[in-house]
Amino acid sequence: KGLIALLLLFFAVICMARSPDQPRLVVLLSIDQMRPDRLSSNLPGGLGRLVREGYVFENATLDHALTNTCPGHVVMSTGRNPANTGIASNSYIDHATGKERYCVDDPGSDHVVLFSYETRSPRAITKSTLADWLKSASPDSRVYAVSGKDRAAITMGGHRADGVFWFHQSLGRFTTSSYYMKALPDYIETMNGDDFFSDGFGAEVPARWEHAAGSHRPDDFVGEGTMHLRVSGHPLNTGAGKANQFYFSPYLDLATGELVRRILVEEELGKRGVTDFLAVSFSATDLIGHLYGPFSAESEDGLAHLDAEMGRLLDLLDDQTEGNYILALSADHGVQPLPEWQREQNDMKCPVGNGRIDVSEAGRSLYARAIAALKLPPGKARELIGLSAAGLTINAKTAAELGLDVDDVVSKIEKIYELDPAFVSAWTQAEILSQDGKFARLYRNSMIPDITGHIMPQAHEDCLVWRPEGTTHGSPWLYDRAVPLIFFGKGIRSGRSDSGAHSIDMAPTLGTKAGLVIPGDLDGRVRKEAFEARD
Repeated sequence: KGLIALLLLFFAVICMARSPDQPRLVVLLSIDQMRPDRLSSNLPGGLGRLVREGYVFENATLDHALTNTCPGHVVMSTGRNPANTGIASNSYIDHATGKERYCVDDPGSDHVVLFSYETRSPRAITKSTLADWLKSASPDSRVYAVSGKDRAAITMGGHRADGVFWFHQSLGRFTTSSYYMKALPDYIETMNGDDFFSDGFGAEVPARWEHAAGSHRPDDFVGEGTMHLRVSGHPLNTGAGKANQFYFSPYLDLATGELVRRILVEEELGKRGVTDFLAVSFSATDLIGHLYGPFSAESEDGLAHLDAEMGRLLDLLDDQTEGNYILALSADHGVQPLPEWQREQNDMKCPVGNGRIDVSEAGRSLYARAIAALKLPPGKARELIGLSAAGLTINAKTAAELGLDVDDVVSKIEKIYELDPAFVSAWTQAEILSQDGKFARLYRNSMIPDITGHIMPQAHEDCLVWRPEGTTHGSPWLYDRAVPLIFFGKGIRSGRSDSGAHSIDMAPTLGTKAGLVIPGDLDGRVRKEAFEARD
């Protein structure tokens, strides 16, 4: 019996060992809110190297309509559209309870965020991820994911990760969920310090973020966010708001990169005889972009910092794996430029005002018109109609109490949107399922009946429904769906393609290149044109 056990162990080790053709490390990279027109081969650091040496799909897009962070990352890791993953949006109204939910929360569980009472886990993801496929094939492989945001790290790391970490803005430190581990590794505790800004990584962060004026427009530009000043130098490590200042700066990406390098070294990823997995999402581009827009001096400087950080990461990957790794880079979504900038460039299509619609005023207007159309008693409109990133959800219980039919409520609200010149459509779930055309297909790829709203409004192109300052994403228009898509590494050729491709192609392409058996029900496809001829 002892001999049999040894033989079984021997064959198990042989099966788990990496074959000579398999990479030592698979890397899944995301740059949050990255438009492809911001990347260039002229960038001197790692991003420029990827453009120059990798295989670039120049016309890559998201293949779904609700373009925000959570679904944008889960499609990269699963190879499936959001409709088939359980993750439709960052937040949604639960149809059964009427309560707002967060995409990676885990209510009723004991999976708490360390040092917090929040619950976080990948349980809402209903399909397996690239990292899960690797773990099934090779249980000894190590899987790690890091981001500035929990919803990016968790959706990329999957269900079986060894470690998933993110920077918690309120806590002012990197953390994780007890779903993955009960305590942070020592090297992360060292980076956090007793106080992140006194004896941790943040102690080396300067008091202010200083940057040049930028090449597109003046540093101080109308429409930019004023939360941390519109001009250099922005407060960065001063007063009681240090964590918030840090979060909306390039230094969040520098901290993410530092943690990634520590994980690579401490966990010996790519050095252990099996294929390991690393997922990284850089979040500062999104946070800076929301405040200042994609053509601001701040966004330009943030990209320069990230380019240098990517150079350091690629150098370490080269050294640690002896060049034997494969990598794919994309973004979870793009972004609309500031409407004020679009008007100055004579590039504004929105037929309403200056192109900026205050989201709070739009909500109040909707409720007022709903009260009139449905003859609602005071105070009931907000109880009946829930607003979230997933659309408008009608509370069935409240509707019944008011003697209203949900379908009739949906119909009347749809008519309200039809009379609003800022919107081109208000998609009902029935219309999404029955209609043809590009936008219907994109909304179908986002729709999960019990999660997405009864109505998904589509604003007119260039109509920004947001705050009085800054900008956002979330629409099916090309400026929100266009993303970079680059494959890079051993066995990946250098080249460019103008054929259509999507971020859902990342997982099946990397999985196939890594020699994994990939599920047969994926929405993405293997991009073999990126492989060297011998493959």
